[in-house]
Amino acid sequence: MKYQYPACPTVDKEEDWFGVRLPDPYAWLRDAKDPRVLDFVARENAFTDAYFASRPLEEKIARLKQDRLPDLPRELTPWRDGFLAVILEEGNVSIRVLNDRLEDVGGLPHIQALDGLRVYSAQPCPRNSSLMAMMVQHPGAARPSVALCDMDRQILLHEVHEVFSFCWSRGDGCLYYSSTLANSETQESHSVFFRYDPAAGRESVVYEDDSYAIFGQVWPSQDGAYVMAMVCQDYSLARWVAIDTATGQAAVLTDRPVEWKYLDSLHGEHYFITVSGADRGAVIRVSGGHSPETVLPESELVLDGGFSVHGALYILALRDASSRLLSLATGEEIPLPSTFGALFPMGRAEDGVFLRYESFLSPPKVLYFDGTVLKTAMAGAQADDPDQVVEQFFAPSTGDGTPIPYFLVRKKDARPDGETPVLMYAYGGYNVSVLPGYQEMVTQIVVPQWVEQGGIFVQCNLRGGSEYGPKWHEGGMAMAKRHCYEDFIGVAQQLIRDGWTRAGKIGIAGCSNGGLLMSALVTMRPDLWGCVIDSVPHTDMIHFAQDDRGPMYITEYGNPRQSREMFDYLLSYSPYHNVKKTGYPPTYIQTGELDNNVPPYHGKKFAARMQAENQSDNPILLRVLAEGSHDRGKGEVFWRTIAEMQLFLEEHLKQS
Repeated sequence: MKYQYPACPTVDKEEDWFGVRLPDPYAWLRDAKDPRVLDFVARENAFTDAYFASRPLEEKIARLKQDRLPDLPRELTPWRDGFLAVILEEGNVSIRVLNDRLEDVGGLPHIQALDGLRVYSAQPCPRNSSLMAMMVQHPGAARPSVALCDMDRQILLHEVHEVFSFCWSRGDGCLYYSSTLANSETQESHSVFFRYDPAAGRESVVYEDDSYAIFGQVWPSQDGAYVMAMVCQDYSLARWVAIDTATGQAAVLTDRPVEWKYLDSLHGEHYFITVSGADRGAVIRVSGGHSPETVLPESELVLDGGFSVHGALYILALRDASSRLLSLATGEEIPLPSTFGALFPMGRAEDGVFLRYESFLSPPKVLYFDGTVLKTAMAGAQADDPDQVVEQFFAPSTGDGTPIPYFLVRKKDARPDGETPVLMYAYGGYNVSVLPGYQEMVTQIVVPQWVEQGGIFVQCNLRGGSEYGPKWHEGGMAMAKRHCYEDFIGVAQQLIRDGWTRAGKIGIAGCSNGGLLMSALVTMRPDLWGCVIDSVPHTDMIHFAQDDRGPMYITEYGNPRQSREMFDYLLSYSPYHNVKKTGYPPTYIQTGELDNNVPPYHGKKFAARMQAENQSDNPILLRVLAEGSHDRGKGEVFWRTIAEMQLFLEEHLKQS
């Protein structure tokens, strides 16, 4: 073999699962603080450093910084005479202050008590502009906290730990938040909802739900009359409770978990999108003590969310995994900049809402909608490339033949020659829709740049997401999870049949659940891929349920303790357990020591086993970020990580 990987001992450990003796030779890598594990990580990182030492890494980093896109806001919130903007820059969340012309005028006042903490979001109190609630992460903490600060006095007033969601109510000026208590050993989990009155300095429980819940969320109505509590049983089903901010009374709206999405409350009535009896979604109206009333029946569009402007509701919808915007009152579509694009609400102003829009060929821009027309409020300088085209096709899944949609971005004059490098991205899980985007999610490769350099970009809409409603999600979860991998392989094989590329010229990238996808694909079909970028992946699907957030994930993947059937199914695709002696493609595995969503042992165990079993001369690299969380790092570490990923892809797809 070409590479001599760092020595990694194995242990003679076996566990009994329903009478099956299951070896776990790299179980010792589970303890991130064990000196032996720290030594293993140091040697693996040194090996990866040495690999890139002979490659133009610094030049790549400099070029990425030079060509970086403008850091447009992801959230906008009115504050004083302007706005607060949440911006993602260099892998870090930054809170900036904008004036009323959306010009950056600086950062927030310094709060010494928050030094050293990561800040993820900030929401000012709508009735007292000196009060600010921020979602923060303490170093080493399993879950985030909410810090309530006085921005005028620059002091921390109150902090609540292990909070999943929070919001202010403009009705009573109080802060609402949820906390979920989970036990990874017993698999028990339930949510509690609190209200904090900053004027009185008092916290009180407004609703406690004793039934199983993986997390709770809170949503304010725009008129301030209600806070909606969402008690999530899994990543689609939830119980809904309306909290009257004037009386503090909690009214249970659903006697069982339902699949609803909250829109807003108007004149004491609550509007939701439901998929109960309407797979693509219908809009319903719910008022106290009455059965839901259908306001907008199901159509060919998949309803995905919405918002209100001047008392009128507008609906976000999907047509074949691309965004649409329509008026609830008229049913008419509001024209968007392109056929294939993604539209997301990102904040409000006095007379309208801000929306973020992007497509494969257009960089993100901030649009403003006043209920009549969409106007560009902030945009980068780039324009669409007229020499590139976006097309949508469908490929049969290799498992059951289900047509799987995918987008293909190419030069207009490109012709199938069987040799074009292809970069494929997908996610396929947790009821999340994957919509058109200007940059590939993991490597941050700019799609038009990849295409201009002679490549093809493909984005797949696998089952497990919500692009076609709940049945699409259910078709890629639990005992149907293997469909996701069969869907992806089906698209890859269609690209080969159509003559665009061949086995070995396809690069694939994914993170988190998409990292599980990458890990499963490389063990199932190592012959297809020319390069694999595998970021923060789940890989051990037998032990994941014992992780801190295991109770949140068993609803999506299933619980290996539940039955022999479930154990056998998870074992059939668990990447760590399916590594064998064979030739693997070039694979870059990346994880972070501070990742609580997917603990780093998943990546470490998988990399160690792949390196030991690989029979090809292709490199299997492991990059462990010392301060990395569920991401690609922060600041300079972020630039270095994505530069390594991009160099790895470019090199191996050219060589294949």
